[in-house]
Amino acid sequence: MRGCRCSVIMETMRNIVIIGGGAAGVMAAGSAAEHGASVFLVEKNDGLGKKLLITGGGRCNVTNTADVGDFVRSVPRNPKFLYCSLHNFGSQALRDFLHEHGLATKVEEDGRVFPVSDVAADVLCTFENYLKRRGVNVMLNVSVTQILPRGANDFLVLLTDGRKIDANSIIIATGGLSYPNTGSTGDGHRLAQGLGHNVTKLYPSIVPLVVETPSVTGLMGLALPEVGLIVKCDGKTIYKDYGDIIFTHFGLSGPMMLRASAHLAKKLHLGCEFYLDFARRLSEKSLEDSILETFVQNPNKDVKNALDRLFAGRLVSELLAISNIECSEKSGRITKERRKTLCRRIKHFKLTVTGSVGFGAAVVTCGGVDCSEIDPSTMESKLIKSLYFAGEVMDVDALCGGYNLTIAFSTGWLAGRSAAL
Repeated sequence: MRGCRCSVIMETMRNIVIIGGGAAGVMAAGSAAEHGASVFLVEKNDGLGKKLLITGGGRCNVTNTADVGDFVRSVPRNPKFLYCSLHNFGSQALRDFLHEHGLATKVEEDGRVFPVSDVAADVLCTFENYLKRRGVNVMLNVSVTQILPRGANDFLVLLTDGRKIDANSIIIATGGLSYPNTGSTGDGHRLAQGLGHNVTKLYPSIVPLVVETPSVTGLMGLALPEVGLIVKCDGKTIYKDYGDIIFTHFGLSGPMMLRASAHLAKKLHLGCEFYLDFARRLSEKSLEDSILETFVQNPNKDVKNALDRLFAGRLVSELLAISNIECSEKSGRITKERRKTLCRRIKHFKLTVTGSVGFGAAVVTCGGVDCSEIDPSTMESKLIKSLYFAGEVMDVDALCGGYNLTIAFSTGWLAGRSAAL
């Protein structure tokens, strides 16, 4: 890849500057170069794809086989904004692209697509080779300080090392605020605001939740499958789901809670009440009958030991404590009213969520450059001609499962092509 040593960089062919070397940025760079542009990819880190390397636990869940209809149902905010990019360069097109460039992929549970090697670095290497073959000028360890529009298709880009680039088009693909140690520190949002764009309020998404209820401390490390969930805010039910959860020292995590954090990203700070159902396949009456049968069969057994066959031991202890039942009480001595109280606690285990653990552990950012100010058919700004956006810097995010990377690659490809043509 060619370095850039002159103080003012200019070439006779159409110049495009792409800011950010993550998933959206590398795809935008390759796409723009493939469509005939001279491309400068500016990355603040000492290498490309820092965040890409840690996605999917280091395996890189590159996409999902879901069709467009199912895909947008996994996008809590601004899903319709993605129709054009997904139709132009969706999941199958991405897989075909990777295969054409030598990276084999495989499909796993829930349509999640990974490289056959299970190594995220192989995905990054594929893109690095792609950029090299296309002649993209990759500029590392440097950031953009300012973008100065000078007229139609004319920008001056100022860099932290004093260099300047004359550009015909700009693509901002800097990501959001999630995993800031990978370089996602809001640079693109600041640049967009400096150019007159609105940036919506930013929240962590797909992130573990913080619970103020003291009882979760004793459950730390407990993982439970198929737990039901109802979320209420100001007494109104705002979300329902079920799935696997993990109790942590600060609150709740696990697949279901990460989904909930994505759907409720803008509401978590309001102090939502989470009601867990540890017996979601049973009605409260059926649960009570099952517990009664257990107690009748084991009248002289400590109630905790009698219930251990139904629920995890530590959970039983907590359920009994909040039901005012001593663990050592004999099963045969538990009255009907106390059984009913216990069943209500099992079916409606109340926790107050006060927020999340923050952007440091968030998979993605909720919020960003206002999508109403971006043309979804090209990713071009509606405010400034030849300014484009791609990926997480925009106010569009999805659930876990390869959806967010697909958004990055899809919008990046479309922005790159649009800027070059």
